[in-house]
Amino acid sequence: MRPSISRIALILMGTILAAFGVVTPPATAQPAPPGPDLLGVSQSGTTPVNPVTGAPSAEASKIPPATSGALIVNLSSCSESDLQAAIGAVATVGGTVNLRRGCTYTLTDAAPPNDDNGLPVIKNKVTINGRGDTITRAATAANFRFFEIDGPDGNLTLNALTLSNGHASSSLGNGRGGAIWLSGAGAVLTLNNTSLTTNTADTYGGAIDNDNGVMSVNRSTLYNNGALAGGAMFVNPFGGSGTATIDKSRITGNHATVLAGGIAAAVGTTVTLTSTRVTHNNVTRNNAQGGGIAQAGTMTLKNSKVIGNTATGNTAQGGGIYSLAGTVKLTTNSLVTGNTTNGTNSRGGGVFNTGSGTVALTRSSVTKNQALGTGADGGGIFRASGTVTRIASPVFGNQPNNCGNPSTVPGCS
Repeated sequence: MRPSISRIALILMGTILAAFGVVTPPATAQPAPPGPDLLGVSQSGTTPVNPVTGAPSAEASKIPPATSGALIVNLSSCSESDLQAAIGAVATVGGTVNLRRGCTYTLTDAAPPNDDNGLPVIKNKVTINGRGDTITRAATAANFRFFEIDGPDGNLTLNALTLSNGHASSSLGNGRGGAIWLSGAGAVLTLNNTSLTTNTADTYGGAIDNDNGVMSVNRSTLYNNGALAGGAMFVNPFGGSGTATIDKSRITGNHATVLAGGIAAAVGTTVTLTSTRVTHNNVTRNNAQGGGIAQAGTMTLKNSKVIGNTATGNTAQGGGIYSLAGTVKLTTNSLVTGNTTNGTNSRGGGVFNTGSGTVALTRSSVTKNQALGTGADGGGIFRASGTVTRIASPVFGNQPNNCGNPSTVPGCS
């Protein structure tokens, strides 16, 4: 169930994001409309239609405890072949793999016949229990990610594990999800106390690309991953849904070249961050958008921090958060601080809102952000269009001004 890219032709379209050619989605998903920008918003600037009705919640999709009759495989070695065989034993029938404590499993080749996956494709309910273990791709190996999770029944839980140095290549596969790719409706991923680090994707989702699936990230870290768009993760509905809940986790030090150094979420997606830090991510290119977050769906931040992210390049927009459509809600003492846009005519050091987007701040602060460079404006918040509302949410100490000169945000000077 691997989509193929019919072309990868980057087109910069004014203030709208770079666009790709048609990508054929998995059989379980509907094709994306032709010519959308990376977040699924029409280049015409018209208000997008959200196709999601009754998107499943991540909480309802968590894996129930394994039954006593489920297959259990205990690994006694740290070898690549034993790991591939163990996961292969449960990948299609379901079960649990318990790794040997403290192993580093170094993969030198993809699991045949999956030339872009280092491990067998997950098509049933599988739990992999690490105990401080690492799965990594050898530096000399061909490019591959680690896991593909196929809907409608693929359901993977990773516990206490590190995945590092995966590379999703567009020359060998679809270039999506440097470590993990959720492919199609029904695909489910749960990360508990897990780290995804130094993974890369040629297109979307340096660590994770979620296409029409459900993911839950708990007490986990996505660090130093990179992609064209969505340096840490990309959430994409492919005409269906696409949900992510991120709890008590860190999205830090990730990077993208066009869009969203940290998290990218397209039209029709639902993303919730609770007690989570999105820090020191970056996007670097002219027209760069969303150093920390770029979104066009429904995103809620609860008691979460967006700190020290950067968008660098001429007309860079949204050092912390770039909002193109849908709604971003910041609640319960969330904070946007120390973020930067840098380049000629850069806008929105903390938050940039455009298109039909809505940014709603409730008891949250936007402080000490910067828009730098000739003609820069809106160090805290810049509203090009759309709606920005604030309830008990101070905006102060931003440079060169809080909300543009003249202010583009009602009630903000």
